[in-house]
Amino acid sequence: MKLTLEKLNELCKLGLFERYAIGGGIAHFYYIEAGTTYDLDVLVIMKTDQTSLISLTPLYDWARNEGYEVIEEHIVIEGVPVQFLPVFNDLITEAVEHAQEVKLFGVQTFIIKAEYLMAIMLDTYRAKDKERLLRFTSESSYSSELFESILIKFNLVKKYKIFKNQYEQK
Repeated sequence: MKLTLEKLNELCKLGLFERYAIGGGIAHFYYIEAGTTYDLDVLVIMKTDQTSLISLTPLYDWARNEGYEVIEEHIVIEGVPVQFLPVFNDLITEAVEHAQEVKLFGVQTFIIKAEYLMAIMLDTYRAKDKERLLRFTSESSYSSELFESILIKFNLVKKYKIFKNQYEQK
């Protein structure tokens, strides 16, 4: 994983994307007890002008030119399947922009803050997101003030109340 994280920093310096942050299962495991995940999800803000579609072609071209294996949507970087996910809404963009800088495996990197992960889980609301959100509310240390401000800003207050009524123990 160390070599993979170093390569992500290199890709950012090369200008293949403006900013990145780790999301998905690996980010969750930073805050709550580990489970299983297959890959490393990397949320990226791509360098584009406002009139063009977001394309990951430069990343896949880089991978092929550098001899990295591409398997479906994953680029296997130093043995780790990495899925690059361009930001696609304001919540995720803000989550990447406000990512926490941390040291993982001795490498400076960026990870989505717990409060944003929780809001993204609530917004996405798949079965695994509901389960993880429940674990986050009971197992992780997070700022309830920041979480509440994110819920308000992205119109998720009502959805969170429904979640709490349905899933949290009374």
